[in-house]
Amino acid sequence: MGFQGNAGGAEDVQDDRAGAGNGGERMQGGKGRRRFGVFLMGVLLVAVLVIALSANAWKRDLRVRVVEVEGNTIVPSAEILNLAEIPKNIRLVDVDIAGVRRRVQQNPFVRTVSVNREGPAGIMIDLEERVPLAALAAEQLLYIDDEGYVLPAMKSEQMFDLPVLTGALPPADCKPGRRITKPAVMEALDLLLLSREVGEELYRGISEIAIREDGDLVVYTSDSGVPVMVGRGDLPMKLAKFDGFWREIVSRRGPQQLQYVDLRFEDQVVARWNGSAVQQ
Repeated sequence: MGFQGNAGGAEDVQDDRAGAGNGGERMQGGKGRRRFGVFLMGVLLVAVLVIALSANAWKRDLRVRVVEVEGNTIVPSAEILNLAEIPKNIRLVDVDIAGVRRRVQQNPFVRTVSVNREGPAGIMIDLEERVPLAALAAEQLLYIDDEGYVLPAMKSEQMFDLPVLTGALPPADCKPGRRITKPAVMEALDLLLLSREVGEELYRGISEIAIREDGDLVVYTSDSGVPVMVGRGDLPMKLAKFDGFWREIVSRRGPQQLQYVDLRFEDQVVARWNGSAVQQ
């Protein structure tokens, strides 16, 4: 009986040793897997770093192959490229983006410009141009946009069939790149903008706007050169009255015998035909 008990105890001891041995093996296996994971992570980080360095080196060596100009309908692309002064085959990273923008902006027809690196080897110059609203009869024929900026005369595929501003214009400001802020000039520009809102036909029907010394505006029609006394202020109402008068009466009778139209009276249009005044 005692012998059997000792034998059972020996078996238990052997089992315990076997379990301890298995536990040790599991611990060693876990440590090995962790070490392998750390090693693998290090390899991946090194690979990513090598790829990043190679990509940056590749980017630094890229050369400008294409320079494109968009948004221009007045200024030729060749003129914009001359102003940009981007050397051929220059490295893309070496292009002075701010400098290119500043040089292109020197053209009076350029309202805004953005310059960006595009694709692996390109530069994009995107423009918004100043579009002439009227011609300016100064010492030489110039143009003026809706903000009053004076634009030079230039040959362009886009022909400017525009009304002409004449009369009391400030000579010192009638130079390309300058902005005219004289109230009467700005009101004349507002008149043209409003006429275009009323209808393209009304805008095209204006041949000239004369600015008098006192600031009053006189419009001359494209058809028969009829003078229209506009005066100052209340332009939306005056233009609406004139548009209705021209459509309803002048288009029926014809403008040939119309001597003048006066819009300076409230709620009425005064016109003179063949020496007799008529009120509408």
